[in-house]
Amino acid sequence: MRALKIVGRAAVAFYEELFFYIALGAGHAASWLLIVPGPYALAGLYTIAQRSVRGLGVSWAIIWGGIREFGSRSLLLFGIIVAGYAVLISNIWFYNTPDISPFPVSTAAWTTPIIIAVGAVWTGVAFYAQSFLMELEDPRIRLVLRNSLFLTLLKPLQTLLFIVVSLVALAVSIAVPILLIASPGFIATLALTAVRSIVGDLKGEAPGIRPDST
Repeated sequence: MRALKIVGRAAVAFYEELFFYIALGAGHAASWLLIVPGPYALAGLYTIAQRSVRGLGVSWAIIWGGIREFGSRSLLLFGIIVAGYAVLISNIWFYNTPDISPFPVSTAAWTTPIIIAVGAVWTGVAFYAQSFLMELEDPRIRLVLRNSLFLTLLKPLQTLLFIVVSLVALAVSIAVPILLIASPGFIATLALTAVRSIVGDLKGEAPGIRPDST
């Protein structure tokens, strides 16, 4: 199964740069306590993932370069993703709160499944978005979101598998807290491997995707 091969390739790429993932992962975990720097650290993690997926070397200079290049856009993308979830949660709350909603209680019976389905699609978009931000030659946020949505709708089962694998990795890391600093790096590697592999399969090559470089 293609999706399982992608997961395997991501695991190998992750293992090859495990030191950098753990080192920056510790800083990434700490940065989220400050809220704003978190997406900047995430850009650094995805820089490691991008290099490892391409089979290229990683250095601290390259990581800082990735943070400088993508940090601000990563922050904007993070804000958009959070805002999307906020809208979805607000709608569920609205339709399921009779004292607030002007609609009949029965309305929630069909609006809630629709909102949950939209939330599932939005989760797929969130899974791919940072990878497209790093990989597109023209990484405008609109294009990032459009491509992420396209990939989610085109490959729903594969996307679901990747999200499940990511959730399992997160659950294991919560059960074994020491792994929390490494799990974001694995998820980043998985997302980037998925994007490059699927886009490559669709086009024979990856137009619009940054070419491999040393």
